[in-house]
Amino acid sequence: MSKRIYLDYASVTPIDPAVSREVLRVSKKYIANPSSIYREGVLAGEFLESCRKRTAVVLEVHSDEIIFTSGGTESNALAIKGVILGYKSDGQEVGGKIPHVISSTIEHPSIRELLFSLEKKGEIELSLISPNEEGVIEPSKIAEALKPNTVLVSVMYANNEIGTIMPLPLIAKKIREYKKEQGRSEFDMPFLHTDASQAAPYLSMRVPSLHVDLMTLDGGKIYGPRGVGVLFVKRIVPFKSITSGGSQESGRRAGTENLPGIAGFTLALEKVEKEKMKEFKRVEALRDMLLLNLKSSKIGKRFTINGATAQCERLPNNLNICIPEIDAEFLVLTLDVLGVCVSSVTSCRTLSEDSYSYVVQEIAGEECSKSSLRITLGKYTTKSEIIKAGKLIVLAADRVL
Repeated sequence: MSKRIYLDYASVTPIDPAVSREVLRVSKKYIANPSSIYREGVLAGEFLESCRKRTAVVLEVHSDEIIFTSGGTESNALAIKGVILGYKSDGQEVGGKIPHVISSTIEHPSIRELLFSLEKKGEIELSLISPNEEGVIEPSKIAEALKPNTVLVSVMYANNEIGTIMPLPLIAKKIREYKKEQGRSEFDMPFLHTDASQAAPYLSMRVPSLHVDLMTLDGGKIYGPRGVGVLFVKRIVPFKSITSGGSQESGRRAGTENLPGIAGFTLALEKVEKEKMKEFKRVEALRDMLLLNLKSSKIGKRFTINGATAQCERLPNNLNICIPEIDAEFLVLTLDVLGVCVSSVTSCRTLSEDSYSYVVQEIAGEECSKSSLRITLGKYTTKSEIIKAGKLIVLAADRVL
């Protein structure tokens, strides 16, 4: 990668060398199953719980509220299905109706496709909220959609394609106000879930200030190992496991824990938490430099920015631009030949025959949904790479247009 420029950190982050060493160390030191009762197993179990406590410290939650998973997709599924199952018992449904779930039209496919599937099967009633023109989900729209049978609201912390930051504390406030109007306590539905995978390297992960009840994290987005993640579930949330076959994770997620991966995740989370203030400013400056270079180039008058333009409402490493009449997929491939790695849609849809960006379509229309480029920086991005990348993006766009 030394001669290529990687600008697709929203897709997956390179693993931190220190994290790699930690994964290897734990792989060699803790060879036993953490559930075993002999000495090696007990030691592995103790180390597992130490990772749980360290993760809880970063999030400022109780350690028994941390569930280790195989990644963001599983965490999202576990959150949604776990809450729904928690409110279904002995065939009885919520208030005589099926559970109602509120989400947004710009969620990650792991949430979007799952909700569509559950709705199609008749297991949930679904309301999807569209963003405003800046790509932000407005709390008032969430409030308008709440119903007596609403069990869950799921809104991502920061969008994976356009980088917009959602006002989670304000959304949580609307939910609290609704509960009060309904004569319900904080222990009752609806609950608030957020996929914070993209936000973790740059924004606050303090659950008490976010006021969320469930939160998803992914190791592959924080310079940690892939195939490992976390779901935070507040103690007050009625929650049931969606899998059978084991009593791991306090009976909430069956399957032998990936101890080396969990160790790597924990260290990666601690590192991004420590580095985020400095890194926020650094990548923001590089992102703004790239934007300025593109604006002053020959394509400067052709492209528009997708999503929030105010710095406080957008991740510092994200730049998503629409170049009308351009084939974004062809542009990505042209840049690949030139040595620059970017994307046009979320990687989870890249292999789809219909790979337009439904996120961009929501805020900028159909044409931009197929003509937009997502550029995302990270902690290994350098100033010289940004200067070179800007020139190559202009060159590639000029060739494709």
